[in-house]
Amino acid sequence: MPWAVVIDEPVGRAGLGSRGVYALGVACLATCAVLYRRPGARMLPGAVVLLAACWSFIDSHIFWPRGVLTMLGFALAFALLTAAYGRVSSARTSTPPSSVPATR
Repeated sequence: MPWAVVIDEPVGRAGLGSRGVYALGVACLATCAVLYRRPGARMLPGAVVLLAACWSFIDSHIFWPRGVLTMLGFALAFALLTAAYGRVSSARTSTPPSSVPATR
């Protein structure tokens, strides 16, 4: 079939699955780099946990016990990143304008 994609490598360490895992790691690293711009150092705990979970995800995936701990690591990392980003967003929206006079 000329239109079919043929993958010569086995799905494994050098195959399609590992490429996806490495792409996830790059995406998580890029996410941490973008999030660093706003909350600054407050996002570092979440970033460390996220990158450790990505490293563990390379060979553990979802299987018990290490894979389950890896998935919990992803959940904890996303919660920490969300909390760090949420504190910055709520601080920006909750401060009332100080120099704008009220007109009625």
